[in-house]
Amino acid sequence: MTIEELLRRYAAGDRDFPNIILEYADLSGVELQNIDLTGAQFNYVNLSRLNLHRCELGSAKFWYCNFTEARITSSHLQYSRFFDCDLREFNSSRCDISSVNFTRVNLQGAKLGGFGEDPCNYWDVIRHDGVFISGFTSNLYRSSCSNTNREV
Repeated sequence: MTIEELLRRYAAGDRDFPNIILEYADLSGVELQNIDLTGAQFNYVNLSRLNLHRCELGSAKFWYCNFTEARITSSHLQYSRFFDCDLREFNSSRCDISSVNFTRVNLQGAKLGGFGEDPCNYWDVIRHDGVFISGFTSNLYRSSCSNTNREV
């Protein structure tokens, strides 16, 4: 699917886009609400300053995406995976972030707020304060992503 088709269908009222694949697209500054992107795959997509509200992103995969200053609120991200993404100044609040995986991501200035039954997993990440954490951890600051609303 192209970004043009996605935005055209969204403008026409379609909100169901499960398992879509978007590659080399630019969604910077776009605002989307109540959209279902469950299982979607995003490869090299610019999502900077994106604003998502009440969206389904469970099991979505993001490869080499730019989330700089993006905001996701009241959404479901459980089991999503972020690989080699730039999440500087990323902000999530009131989101289900159970079992989200972050691999080789930059979280400088990011605020991951939300809830969930299971902790997030981190591999080779740069924390919000610029400190690089090598290897695997399921908690960056002695508490899981669960029930947090603070900087990560």
